[in-house]
Amino acid sequence: MLLYFIVSYIFINTQEDFDGLSARLARHKYIAVDTESNSLYAYKEKFCLLQLSGEHINAVVDTLAVDIKSILPVFADPAVEKIFHSADSDIRVFKAAMGCAFVNIFDVMVAAKYLGIIRCGLDNMVKEFFGAEMNKKFQKADWGHRPLTKEMLDYASSDTVHLKKLRDLLAADLEKKGRLKEVTGQFAQICRIEPQPMRFDESGFLALKSARQLNGRGLAVRRELYLAREVAAIKRNTPPFKVISEDLMLRLSVAPREGLHNLSIFKGVSGYVLANHGAWIREALQKGLKSPEYHVPKREISREKRAWFETVKNRFKNLKMWRREIAVRRNMLPEAIMGNDVLERVALSWPKTLEDLYAVRGLGAEKVSLYGLELLEFVKKHHGEK
Repeated sequence: MLLYFIVSYIFINTQEDFDGLSARLARHKYIAVDTESNSLYAYKEKFCLLQLSGEHINAVVDTLAVDIKSILPVFADPAVEKIFHSADSDIRVFKAAMGCAFVNIFDVMVAAKYLGIIRCGLDNMVKEFFGAEMNKKFQKADWGHRPLTKEMLDYASSDTVHLKKLRDLLAADLEKKGRLKEVTGQFAQICRIEPQPMRFDESGFLALKSARQLNGRGLAVRRELYLAREVAAIKRNTPPFKVISEDLMLRLSVAPREGLHNLSIFKGVSGYVLANHGAWIREALQKGLKSPEYHVPKREISREKRAWFETVKNRFKNLKMWRREIAVRRNMLPEAIMGNDVLERVALSWPKTLEDLYAVRGLGAEKVSLYGLELLEFVKKHHGEK
């Protein structure tokens, strides 16, 4: 029988209350942490809500109403363990908003992968370990909207209350299997993650759906639609995909003159789209029809460079097979052995010594200690792939 947990929590939206909470949590041995943002509803996401749980404390903090700087020393304090589920995304949120540092974390999702647990979403693990069902109704809610309903706050409060119990169960299993030191090294790598600055790529329209199938005129139209959509998204503070879809841009790029004549015949053009975006869509269509045809620049790639690209591609493919074999042998998920980003760097650098391995960003000393000699043997075996 599945049960729903009813969580008791405090809602904090004043500076005095939050600073008092920070002072209390600074004396704790652990705190569980989660965040909510509004990335699905804003052009540039905001850090909207902070959930914190300690011993006999569960709090939901309105980060749009208070300055959370007083909790930052706790995040950097090695004496206080910070427990997350999927820490990399939360740490990126914190660093983008506050530029803070993290030391001594425990990520229950990463720990689960090191134990071979395939269904490692928080709701799945709570159900598996505790027989409880988590309410996911507000998983894609607009957390930037105010006021927040009690039901939304109830939902948010449930995301941290289970983390300490999960941490203890997973840590005990990791200790038993001799993997706790290994996963702790991975946690240290996660602490060093930095957010990527938001940049608009003016040539990004070439990466959109079916772009390469359009002719020169279609690409010129799509480019203008793509650039104009970005302007509209910034103006309305909404994600570009919520202005008009890629599918609609494709249909308009194929038949721009029909769009100018009667925009409403296109699938995806609702009354709302006509009223709010019709003017700039027509302007973009006209501009695309008048501008020179756009042709994808042909890059001349030498035979040697093409061969090198193919070599790196094959290395990466073989490295993934090597990783899978180790994952099966150790009953772990492959990404717990090494992430794809690390494998790509190995494929590019093709290390020959332990010193070379230590220089691979994201690999870390613990991974080199565990897999370094085996990885170097793999490289030696494929020595012909220069």
